[in-house]
Amino acid sequence: MAPKPTAVVVPAVPAEVQSNVASVETLLTQAVANNVPIETMERLLAMRDKMLAERAKAGFVHAIAQFQAECPVIEKTKAVLNKNATTVRYKYAPMDSIITQIKEPLGRAQLSYRFETVQEKDIKEIKAICHITHVLGHTESSYFSVPIGSTEFMTSPQAFASALTFAKRYALLNALGISTGDEDTDATDVKKEPEAKSDKSKIIFLLKSLGKDINDKSGKIDAKKVEKAVLDTVHFKLEEANYKQIVTHLEIEVRNKNADIATID
Repeated sequence: MAPKPTAVVVPAVPAEVQSNVASVETLLTQAVANNVPIETMERLLAMRDKMLAERAKAGFVHAIAQFQAECPVIEKTKAVLNKNATTVRYKYAPMDSIITQIKEPLGRAQLSYRFETVQEKDIKEIKAICHITHVLGHTESSYFSVPIGSTEFMTSPQAFASALTFAKRYALLNALGISTGDEDTDATDVKKEPEAKSDKSKIIFLLKSLGKDINDKSGKIDAKKVEKAVLDTVHFKLEEANYKQIVTHLEIEVRNKNADIATID
């Protein structure tokens, strides 16, 4: 088990920001006492709101720095075995384990999180948005999208839950700027073909892993079939600018196909 980091003191909200807020509050108090015109009050209130927003953002930056200084590298506590249950294929950090490991440093930094889920009609993809909020009110967000796999190994609700949990997990890690130990392979549940070094060759290999018919009658790769298979499976056009996204989404599709051994975190 990795050693628990000691608490780290990070500089607090800059004194200049605190001083500016205090100055505006003093001006407001004096303005009320002197019954100044409403236009002046409105300008002072707008100035106060701006100062409070600056203080909240500064507090958020301070809190994230404190959290990251204290947060350990997330341990991968769950093992996924092969179909014969004889060897470990990979390990990953399930959501409950991540929460357990970040709960205390998150609390000390006065940060909280919440999720928002978005699924557009007729789009076979789920987006999890993680909102990180500091006690002073500033919020920043990060999202992660995952295609909802349709496989013989899972029912539709299981496929949805698996994709949603996966998306939430990575949205949270990205929002907090933290990582898990070792290389993360739970989204890449396939053996890499030695020749499949380019993104394009990986796409071909992953489509084959999904059982897609991408060959012509002579057994050669049919470019039109490949384009159609990619579009039908992950809803991306087969263009070089999309190659990396296509690879990522196809890898997740393969993971879902083999999810008879660990469908839901």
